[in-house]
Amino acid sequence: MAIGLVVAGLAVPVVATAGAGADAAVEMFEDLPTQLDPAALPIRSTLRFSDGTVMTQFWSENRVVVPLDQMSPYMRDAIIAIEDARFYEHGGADPQGIIRAAINNFTGGSTQGASTLTQQWIKNVLLQQARESGDEEAEEALMTADEARKVREIRLAIAAEETYTKDQILENYLNIALFGGSNYGVEAASQYYFGKPATQLEVEDAALLAGMVQNPSAFEPLQYPEAAQGRRDTVLARMLDLGKIDQAQYDAAVAVPVTTQTRNQKDEVNGCAPAGAAGYFCDYAVQTILRDPAFGADRDERIRTLYRGGVDITTTLQRPRQKAAETTVMDTIDYNDKTKVGATLVSVEPGTGKVVAMAQNRRYTNQPTDQRGYTNINYNVDEAYGGGKGIQPGSNWKPFTLATWLKDGNTLNEFVTAAPRSTTFRQSQFDACGNGLVGEWPVRNSEGRGTGRMSVLEASYASVNTAYASMALQLDLCDIRDTAASMGAHPAVGGQLSDIQASIYPASILGTIEVAPLTMAAAYATFASSGTFCPPRPLESAVDRDGQPIGITVAPCTEPLATDDHTSEEIADTVNYALGQVLTKGTARRVGGPPGFDAAGKTGTTDEMGQTWFTGYTPELSTTAWVGHIERTRDADGDILSLSDERINGNSPRDVYGSTYAAPMWREYMDEALDGVEGSDFGSPDWGLVGPVRAAPPSDGPGSGSNGSGSGSGGGQNQTDDEDDD
Repeated sequence: MAIGLVVAGLAVPVVATAGAGADAAVEMFEDLPTQLDPAALPIRSTLRFSDGTVMTQFWSENRVVVPLDQMSPYMRDAIIAIEDARFYEHGGADPQGIIRAAINNFTGGSTQGASTLTQQWIKNVLLQQARESGDEEAEEALMTADEARKVREIRLAIAAEETYTKDQILENYLNIALFGGSNYGVEAASQYYFGKPATQLEVEDAALLAGMVQNPSAFEPLQYPEAAQGRRDTVLARMLDLGKIDQAQYDAAVAVPVTTQTRNQKDEVNGCAPAGAAGYFCDYAVQTILRDPAFGADRDERIRTLYRGGVDITTTLQRPRQKAAETTVMDTIDYNDKTKVGATLVSVEPGTGKVVAMAQNRRYTNQPTDQRGYTNINYNVDEAYGGGKGIQPGSNWKPFTLATWLKDGNTLNEFVTAAPRSTTFRQSQFDACGNGLVGEWPVRNSEGRGTGRMSVLEASYASVNTAYASMALQLDLCDIRDTAASMGAHPAVGGQLSDIQASIYPASILGTIEVAPLTMAAAYATFASSGTFCPPRPLESAVDRDGQPIGITVAPCTEPLATDDHTSEEIADTVNYALGQVLTKGTARRVGGPPGFDAAGKTGTTDEMGQTWFTGYTPELSTTAWVGHIERTRDADGDILSLSDERINGNSPRDVYGSTYAAPMWREYMDEALDGVEGSDFGSPDWGLVGPVRAAPPSDGPGSGSNGSGSGSGGGQNQTDDEDDD
């Protein structure tokens, strides 16, 4: 007689408890479903640095699926010894066990399971299916003692034995079973409790794990070592009785304290917190994954892919450069500094948009906190990607006006009016997409040192606000806005620049729109790559659980500066010619660029020296450094908090500009990040756009610095900007 029929007959008493007769019970048993479709098990996903080393992992069930031959033979012997000694003899349900359980149940004893390993695997599969479908009622029913459920599992187990080999069933069980905490499967449990793969499990290790499956909570060795040790020794005794180990092995194994066994226990690695200082980048990468349809049709499906799908994702974050960024930022202002002044640095590869470093002077936490030096907010990115509401960039915005000036056919050596100290413009003087602007816009320069008239080239490297206001009079403010937008500039709170009314007011050219540092680094990378803008991205590649490539979404690169008369490359290389002089004779001349590299950049300082910036670049890297007030930007009276009032690293400079902290931080990072790299050169400028050198017209005297303010209807708050560092 077939094993199925034998077990069906033995199961009659169990079914009959529901009131069915013997013949009906057999018929009911034979009619039970026999099809089981075990879905792929949830397994952990891995996020990696660009060199392939693990940054962190994500899982809802910590599981690594491995074949049976990658599990220690002791594990096979231990689980069979304690859970199903007749595993290789029965056909999925053990007749002896069923008879024993039935007699016990009918004589008033407690309900007994008599579950074989095959039945336990079936139950785990059904539990997994209930969890995946969100069926809490089914999940609860599977955890409740019930004869009808048992019979269904017996029927499925018998059918499974006709489909799968014994070793396949054992392998499946050892990969699906819970081994305490969130550790599912032997491999993850072995790595967690013992810090080694399942292939290296010793007999006492295998016995400890095998003993846990009966009650993973009660026998969890880290919380209940005495109970776990007692259960382990029971397993070892059973292995000895069955001849799986000898007396010497038994004596040696029971002599090992559980606390000694688990001394190499590894902390759970799950989420961005274990990534340490790279946690902010990790969070940015996760937010990117959750927006990418390559990982699922909607956000919920992408979450399941990340936490249950076993994807392996390589990011663009380069470990040496990340380490350099972390060290540099903390050297500038430590996370525990009493001033709570913020500092960030983010670095992008020109021509690809790959984010290679991202750091800030805070400790990462995945929860909001008031603890000094800790935050879950990534100051480098947009609000939608885990960032804040952005920071005014000040004169860091000026290159957009400069690029627009050149796109309009103007030259660097043309002269514009640069009021010596301050001047006031009527906003109606400015073109803004045909909009009629009203109100006045006062602009002032730092320390009263203007030149009356100066070249656009000098106005750029010396960062003169009144000169840039004069340039804007000859342009359309909407064109400046659109140039910025074409290079990826947008508000940190989301949307486009065109959504913000303030973006067409003249004060916007001095950096009143609040943006994220990453936005500026990516925009300047357009210049660094000779006119190619590539949206920033944190992901390099990804494969699914089967090793098949996932086609991650990569936004196309563009050449945003091209006009009918000039290529994007010609405009960008001419901008580079101007901004290179910022580091040689302009506002950042005392900082300079990394030796052996063509470099350019621009400082930025906002009203009352509340925020300071430097974005600089070589053909290899574009990097934004920012230092400023972030958690609290105004005092109790509503006045802007000034960095000049702060004592940072024992220093209290009278004036704080982009060249004070941000530019040196940029330089320190770039020196380290470019170490060992063979530098390349910027392309030659378009000499027609540089223009002929002209004799300077009469001026009111020497001067190169500028601090300006911008206010007026729709113009945002007053804006002070750059800066001569004398």
